[in-house]
Amino acid sequence: MKLLRRGLAIAGAAAIAIAGGLLVNPSPASAHGATVFPGSRQYFCWLDGVSDSGQILPSNPACQDAVADSGVTPLYNWFGNLHPSNNGGTVGSIPDGRICDGGDAGPYDFSPYNAPRTDWPRTHLTAGASYQIQHNNWAHHPGHFDVYLTQDGYNPNSPLSWDDLELIHTEQDPPQSGGPGGLEYYYWDMAFPSNRSGLHLMFIHWVRSDSPEDFFSCSDVIFDGGNGEVSGLDGDPGDPGPGEPIDETEPPTQPGPALVSTVTSTSASLSWGASDGYVTAYELVNTAGGSNEVLAEVTGTPPATSTALTDLSPDTSYAIAVRARNDVTGDVSSLTESAPFTTPSDDDDPGPGEPAGDCDVAYDVTNDWGSGFQAEVTVTNQSDSAINGWELTWTFDGGQDIIQLWNGVDSQSGSSVSVSNATWNGNLSANGGSASFGFLANNSGGTPSDFALNGTACSVS
Repeated sequence: MKLLRRGLAIAGAAAIAIAGGLLVNPSPASAHGATVFPGSRQYFCWLDGVSDSGQILPSNPACQDAVADSGVTPLYNWFGNLHPSNNGGTVGSIPDGRICDGGDAGPYDFSPYNAPRTDWPRTHLTAGASYQIQHNNWAHHPGHFDVYLTQDGYNPNSPLSWDDLELIHTEQDPPQSGGPGGLEYYYWDMAFPSNRSGLHLMFIHWVRSDSPEDFFSCSDVIFDGGNGEVSGLDGDPGDPGPGEPIDETEPPTQPGPALVSTVTSTSASLSWGASDGYVTAYELVNTAGGSNEVLAEVTGTPPATSTALTDLSPDTSYAIAVRARNDVTGDVSSLTESAPFTTPSDDDDPGPGEPAGDCDVAYDVTNDWGSGFQAEVTVTNQSDSAINGWELTWTFDGGQDIIQLWNGVDSQSGSSVSVSNATWNGNLSANGGSASFGFLANNSGGTPSDFALNGTACSVS
């Protein structure tokens, strides 16, 4: 049985997928989050299936059967398992056997993810232990999270009923790890009951306080003394028996490629794929100019797969590679390929919201059916300064109303629209750096003419 260590390793691998542009969205979501630790069925099946081509081809048998029943659209929208008007309802509102998909009232068919079976991907936990619960915040909404756990004696081969579930925790308006639109999440610490063993199911019901819309996530867990390891992904059939002990003598493999984002004159954010084997630390090595200077060390159990490099020098070229280390045996993996970047000078280092200078906007209506339309927008920074965090504003002229948007975070008041960057596309390099987003809207109309990037007017094409 292959074990992936902790939710951070999973999140790191998924961050690579999103940063690499693999999160395509053929039916853009209006929906807004799912549990990522312990991972929900729809999240793990997306993670199991996402490929370099952008296709979703899961290897887990439960995920394969779900795709055979309802296609891949629900997985492209794994954060979209919702009921638009449930208003917090439980017994009497959501029927037994349909709890995991909220009664099939949302825009995507998540009904196969109710299937009672023992081969869903699962997270290995220790009964009575405390963990940080993480719930994706694809869009931000105030509200509370009700956490349920199946009771002692639960049969995973029977349809899930409300009588199976015990409410073990409620969290109101928890903090967020970062902004919406990506793989950031709400988080809170919570202890699981000590009287559980074997296979169980955790159900999280996210109830908005600003809308009757609710969200649903079912996460398969096994209480076997684990510490957040995951089985049932990447070709592993997911043995439902006790988890294998971690082999601390296993040498680490080369981590996944390093990705750079949010570069300022003195800092940069890095993420990379998790290493297999036993890892006690990751080292971030600057290889620019033939150097092999270790700029940062990331430790933990397991170590995170992202960090912020600080105390960098302005107007300096860097090339960062990552290697994994096992301090138990002294084994060190090979370095990844280096990710190059250059820090701007102090004068060229704008803060979030700082005016951008020259900019161009390409506004393309790709489909118009009279009562609505789909548009793709590309904003390009033509100034001599890099942009760290962008906001594009404009005014509609014909009563258009955005109903779904992807690759950005939208806000609309009447005819006034604002779209801010997602977590992975906030950096626009000088002299040609660009970002794109798309949306669906009601009504039709001409191309807006008053686009502004961080408050500075843009030309329109």
